[in-house]
Amino acid sequence: MANESWLPIAYGGFLVLARTTALFASAPILSSQLAPTRVRLNLAVVVAVAIFLGSGAHPAPLPDHLTELMLAAAGEAIFGLAAGLAAAFVFEAALSAGHLASTTMGLGFAAQVDPINGVESTAIGRMTSMAALGFALTMGLHREAIRYLTRSVTEFPVGSSLPLKAMLTELVSYTVYSCALAVRLAFPILGAITLGHVALGLIGKVSPQLNLSSLGFSVAIIAGGGALYYLAPAVAQAAAEASLSVFVRS
Repeated sequence: MANESWLPIAYGGFLVLARTTALFASAPILSSQLAPTRVRLNLAVVVAVAIFLGSGAHPAPLPDHLTELMLAAAGEAIFGLAAGLAAAFVFEAALSAGHLASTTMGLGFAAQVDPINGVESTAIGRMTSMAALGFALTMGLHREAIRYLTRSVTEFPVGSSLPLKAMLTELVSYTVYSCALAVRLAFPILGAITLGHVALGLIGKVSPQLNLSSLGFSVAIIAGGGALYYLAPAVAQAAAEASLSVFVRS
């Protein structure tokens, strides 16, 4: 039996690894496709070992059946995945806002598959997403995610009961919030485009002989591009701060 005393410690480390890899697979920056999968996996293992040893390497009670082991590992994975997805959904509000603004400006025909996010996006959407990524790196979003993992292991030790229902409820709340945030971030740009069309309509009333149909596309690009020039940094920063708040408040 003395030779098996390491099994609870190894089991506890395995559960920490399940929680860590799930977060690394979903959280912004940590799950970026810019880094090879092998590098991200190795980093997740190193962070998991550091967190487990730093928290005292507390053993977890061994399960009696394989089903209990699978359920425990799934619970840890859901715990980390929910936190990472909540931050990722809010972070993608910058991409959604840029895509919405680009479509309203009439540039939606230039949409292409983004190799980083794996979804179809426009050039403006990719620009706002990359700007948000830069702000997130500056704010230390990746460090806060690892700090959140460290706190979670202390507050909710592996092998104990996890608040999965509360985590999933919070994930749904952040999903709805990300949609509202994307619309709110894109609203000033959409408002500028609308004002441009209103001004064009007033000009048409004053000078009916003008061919305004050929000017509508140019007005949308000028008005939207001017608003985007001034608001793009604020849009990216707001999305990065909202994503950071997921790990800071949790």
